[in-house]
Amino acid sequence: MNRTIDHLRTNDKWRRCVAILCLSIIGIVGVCSETAMGQQRARLTIKSPLKDSTVIIDTPVYFRGIADPAGTLSVNGVDVPVYSTGVFAAPLHLQLGINELQVCHVMGTDTLRKRLVLVYEKPEPPQPTVGFAIEYARILPAGDLWLQPGDLLQVEMKATPGMEATFYNNTPLFEVDTAAAGVAGIYRGEYILKPSDSLTGLPVSFYLRDKATQKTVTVESRQRITVLNQPHVLTGLTATGHAPLFYGLGSDRLGGAKMGHLDSLVKLEVTGKMGDMYRVRLSGQAQAYIPVSSLRLQEGVHFRPYSLTGSWSITSDSTYDFVRIGLGERLPYTHVVQQHPTRIVVDVYGAVSNSNWITQKEGLRAISNVWYEQVSKDVFRVFIELKEKQLWGYHVGYEKNMLVIRVKPQPDRLDLRGLTIAVDAGHGGSNRGASGMTGVLEKELNLSMALKLKAALEAAGSMVIMTRTRDQSVANSYRLQRFRQSEADLLISIHCNSSRNPMVQGVSTYYRHQAYRPLSQHILAEMRKLGLADFGNVGGFNFTLNAPTELPNVLVEVGFLSNPADEERLLDPAFQDEVAGRIVDGVKGFLDSIP
Repeated sequence: MNRTIDHLRTNDKWRRCVAILCLSIIGIVGVCSETAMGQQRARLTIKSPLKDSTVIIDTPVYFRGIADPAGTLSVNGVDVPVYSTGVFAAPLHLQLGINELQVCHVMGTDTLRKRLVLVYEKPEPPQPTVGFAIEYARILPAGDLWLQPGDLLQVEMKATPGMEATFYNNTPLFEVDTAAAGVAGIYRGEYILKPSDSLTGLPVSFYLRDKATQKTVTVESRQRITVLNQPHVLTGLTATGHAPLFYGLGSDRLGGAKMGHLDSLVKLEVTGKMGDMYRVRLSGQAQAYIPVSSLRLQEGVHFRPYSLTGSWSITSDSTYDFVRIGLGERLPYTHVVQQHPTRIVVDVYGAVSNSNWITQKEGLRAISNVWYEQVSKDVFRVFIELKEKQLWGYHVGYEKNMLVIRVKPQPDRLDLRGLTIAVDAGHGGSNRGASGMTGVLEKELNLSMALKLKAALEAAGSMVIMTRTRDQSVANSYRLQRFRQSEADLLISIHCNSSRNPMVQGVSTYYRHQAYRPLSQHILAEMRKLGLADFGNVGGFNFTLNAPTELPNVLVEVGFLSNPADEERLLDPAFQDEVAGRIVDGVKGFLDSIP
């Protein structure tokens, strides 16, 4: 071991690594213990750090694994809790340089010792480009671009510092301050595209010049640019019945922030393309992005989306209220819910008012009043004021060229008895979800808790619709379609959370639409009575099953499978029964809170 440490101290190659783990086992006594079946299991298994030599990106490092819970575990004399499942986790806060750790697991008179040596060094900062060269040159954002005259072409290049740099049409590139860029030699520039620019699927050239030696080096971007300078607008029709509109090009593991969804055959004006997203014009002041796969470009010459509005009718059947507005073609729209008072607000882009009467029939159950405003020359705003404070669901779409807003009234009885509740057991089949240190899979726990919730809701008199009742793969698109067709009153999706940090724990509830927040708040309040930590009530959440506007919905992340304490409780059938009971109480509290 000492030779190894000396080697790490002197070998420059190893010192460039962020961290190296060296492990030796000293004086192992009673490495294995007997299980109830007479089989042997490891008395102590360290799962993190995992290898004898491993690179650790950052601190803290987490000491995780499974130990016989009959013993006691410590690191450098500090006790590490071992739960009844055998799982343990603790942060290892490393200092720069060599960190020696003594791990001890004691069972009676037997002591198992392991010595860990971790060497931690911060990664070297980025280095300037070596020699006279261009290291990279790229266009922002990533991907091939379609742009219009007047758009900014933005570029970045990393190259030898202190040089003269240019790109398309001899446009200068300026070196960014080293403190801001983190390294010398980052060049950036912008160019406003002109009608005379005729790029059609072409790369952009970048030039670096050394004024002292008169040397020049040139590279071309991998991305290609097309300038949309055709004499007419470019239009497309949505190819699906649930085409997503995005605010921008940002993304995360759940996808980018969505503005909403559009019905099929909605006409959009395309003003650009960035990678796999079209940029579309909604109005003179608003734009959005839509996946290339969701829009079919129209051939030939088409006018931009436009229509006069016609007469309105507001009617009701035994299930829904309907607002119908006549249009000449299917125009894009967005919608939100305002509160105090509760109103559905729909913006129709490209529409100009020619509505001279609005006929409201008797017998409306959900709608109190409707009206409109022409808020700009190409934005027609529809207001639908509701009778009740709590929204119970709505849908916006087209019947031929008629824009139809369907509004669900409040149930006659605000009681679990008689309500239809959709229960979703997250993941399933090949989609395993997260996994615990014990090896338990999230999909199994989700299903177990969902079935217990089903039983508890049915005992309270509710009708329950399940996405799955066994271990099977179910696409989120199918789950969404099933719930929309089921006419359920509420949707509850059950999941277990996970984090790279095993110390993070707690219960959380998630909603996307502000009108459906109260349901998530009441369920979280009840779940907290189980003694779970509060991970929070999370709004604007971009989860598929939080997206429907057709019914109040909530995602419940019961606890963190990555946390030993939460995992221990999640594995307990009695705790799962309590979870089901608390969710039912949360739904009852939500119903009782409605005036």
